[in-house]
Amino acid sequence: MRHLLLMLCCTATLAAEPVLLATMGSKASVSFGGKPVTLAVGESRDGVKLVSVGADSAVFESGGKRSTVQLGQGFFAAGGGADKGGSANSVTLFDAGGGHFMASVGVNGGSVRGMIDTGATALALSESHARQLNIRFERDRPVRVHTAQGVKIAWLTRIDTLKLEGITLYGVEAVVSDGGYPEVPLIGMTVLNQLQMQRDGDTMVLKKKY
Repeated sequence: MRHLLLMLCCTATLAAEPVLLATMGSKASVSFGGKPVTLAVGESRDGVKLVSVGADSAVFESGGKRSTVQLGQGFFAAGGGADKGGSANSVTLFDAGGGHFMASVGVNGGSVRGMIDTGATALALSESHARQLNIRFERDRPVRVHTAQGVKIAWLTRIDTLKLEGITLYGVEAVVSDGGYPEVPLIGMTVLNQLQMQRDGDTMVLKKKY
């Protein structure tokens, strides 16, 4: 009976894990397994306190433990789901609003937040995104990109190693556009083809295929 009670307590704790959906100045939109709630710095919910808010992260405290949580991640996500090489095998994303799912893309020590887009053929980046990711590209492989503003010319490049929320992927093709398009990086099929995707309501699970 004691073991059963411990299992039930653990299950209840995990169900209430806060997941960071969005940040807004000194406030954060957080899901506790149900409808998102807005917390201000210093406020608590279900024993979890919001300590501080950054541009794309927040610090939570629970039971004396503090954790820096990135957008779309949960309080207990840090340190879990990784293999021996330090790469995660799967990640759970949460609806950031309007049915959009956001994820961190890391390349060459740089990082940007991008939107999952199954309608995009490749990982689509603007010049500024490419600079943030320390990606060098040559303007010798032009491709046509269809946008809401019409057809644009972008430049095809290949990323040897990329991390999507800690999942390591290899040989990812990306297109880099001159100027400020797209405003938000689009995580397209050259990334997603290496992953299994499963969506259930406001959650999406991405799992590495190989």
